[in-house]
Amino acid sequence: MKVVKVLLLTLFACITLSFGSDTKTGSLNIQKVIITDEMRVKYPIKSHHEHLAFDCVDCHVNQGDDPSKFKNIGDNGCMSCHKSKQFMAKRLKFMDTLKANPHNSVHDGPTLYCDECHFEHQQSTNMCIECHEHEVPQWMGVTP
Repeated sequence: MKVVKVLLLTLFACITLSFGSDTKTGSLNIQKVIITDEMRVKYPIKSHHEHLAFDCVDCHVNQGDDPSKFKNIGDNGCMSCHKSKQFMAKRLKFMDTLKANPHNSVHDGPTLYCDECHFEHQQSTNMCIECHEHEVPQWMGVTP
């Protein structure tokens, strides 16, 4: 019984199911994507997303079954989980008193593209540091 459980867990760790619907027939499609250890090294995900057990197809919805061909999900993809730019700005409202809320910039308001600072598969950057290199370390921590 223990061997069967291990085999099933291994199988589910290697195959991710993504559900979508066919717009013409309305039928449910099941997309299978095999995610290898090599792909996990080449396309690492942020620890907070990994903690939530996210896999490629959780963000790259309806992009086929070849992760090497997946495209950037853009702001709409991010906002499918993170609600809205206004919601994100409100979460960091306590930083408004320092005029340091990165999601409600004094320069741009809540209009910046997510990937101007946040990168899922590589280290993120803080765009503010381009001009405020001395102040940013005092305002905020590492960009997730």
